[in-house]
Amino acid sequence: MRRRGKIGFWGLAALTFFTVSGGAYGLEPVIGSVGARIGLLLIVLTPLLWSLPVALAVGELNGMWPVEGGYYRWVRYGLGEFWGFIEGWWSWLFTFVDMALYPVLCGDILAQLWPVLSGHPLAPAARLTFILGFIWAAGLINALGSRWVAQYSLLSMTLVLAPFLAFLAAAWLRHTAAPAAIAGVRPPAGAAAWGLALAAVIWNYTGWDNVGTFAPEVENPKRTYPRALLATLALIVAAYVFPVLAGLRLDPATTHWTDGYFVKLGVLAWGPWLGLTMALTAVLSGWAQYTSQVLYVLQLPVALAEDQFLPAALQRRDARGVPRAALWLSTLLYSLFALASFGRLLTADLLLYTLALGLELAVLLRMRRREPRRARPFRAPVAGAGLWLLCAVPMLTAAAAIYYTAFESPRFLLIGAALALTAPLWYAAARRRPGTAAAVMPES
Repeated sequence: MRRRGKIGFWGLAALTFFTVSGGAYGLEPVIGSVGARIGLLLIVLTPLLWSLPVALAVGELNGMWPVEGGYYRWVRYGLGEFWGFIEGWWSWLFTFVDMALYPVLCGDILAQLWPVLSGHPLAPAARLTFILGFIWAAGLINALGSRWVAQYSLLSMTLVLAPFLAFLAAAWLRHTAAPAAIAGVRPPAGAAAWGLALAAVIWNYTGWDNVGTFAPEVENPKRTYPRALLATLALIVAAYVFPVLAGLRLDPATTHWTDGYFVKLGVLAWGPWLGLTMALTAVLSGWAQYTSQVLYVLQLPVALAEDQFLPAALQRRDARGVPRAALWLSTLLYSLFALASFGRLLTADLLLYTLALGLELAVLLRMRRREPRRARPFRAPVAGAGLWLLCAVPMLTAAAAIYYTAFESPRFLLIGAALALTAPLWYAAARRRPGTAAAVMPES
């Protein structure tokens, strides 16, 4: 029986859904950059090359160490204090960029819808006001506590997926397929287009490790995490592939596919009412993704503050268990990063996340060798060379995406690299202070 106040299977599945996905919104640039066939191939292959290996690795590590702070604590124990700090710092920096993507994407969706509703473009100042309101309202939701966020995510998941079911039905039952000839002649995708497509599709499958940071708030985490991760993976793949296929049936002209284009496809499928409904649920999806992910984000500065790498005020919690100083500091930082564009944010986001993920996979490899008899309630079903391949495939996939994004946004790739280099500098400064905590072994 689930104890009152704990997050159960369905709550964790909903939080994972919004931490990783939130629906097909955000996939439009993939189709628009490289076309329908290659875009669909990327959407189908990425779960095998990226999501499944990461989910299996995270399931095993979470089973061994269901501790607050998640991957920061795993790396700190497995690789030592220095690399543990680097993991925590890179992961926190990654959230500055990643969390800004959601309000920016929703602002792009609103900009697509606004001319349909009002007959004139959305003013830049109005878009910015919407983005900032989005960020700070989500901060208020998280101030209510984690269990409320889980319940809100479960309700939001239902509301977000429902319009897509209507969209699928309308695309196949109310319309004949648009002639392929209207797609026109498409020039070969260049390096920049490949970069945007790869970065966008990986971003839409990223975040499996993030739900591990609040493990103590999950009921029976050693059993619940693997089940919820694998079930959510199947749901996300279906929630991506079928809407894209339906959209291509309505409009195979992939040059039309830009951020927020599912809203216009909804209008094509069943009139303005469905387009408006999809736009509203797209914003709800982005807000639910953002709101759910704040829950894991806050544990990073809290864990770093507990180990005296950040000011002690960031670890203090109120009566609901919410670290308010960490919450409002993070909200302020995300507001600043949201001033950049979606495509440029993706570049820095992917670099920082990949660096941190590499350390997590290194821990998995080391613990299999160093402590093979340690209790593992869930074990990735590979060993030896298979385990190395499991870890290598997602890293090579991400490396290809980073290589291609360098052609699209070299400046933001350099910004991401500069942010990554701040980690050893901050560690050196923090270690000079007396009393910095030593590495602590997580409980089994």
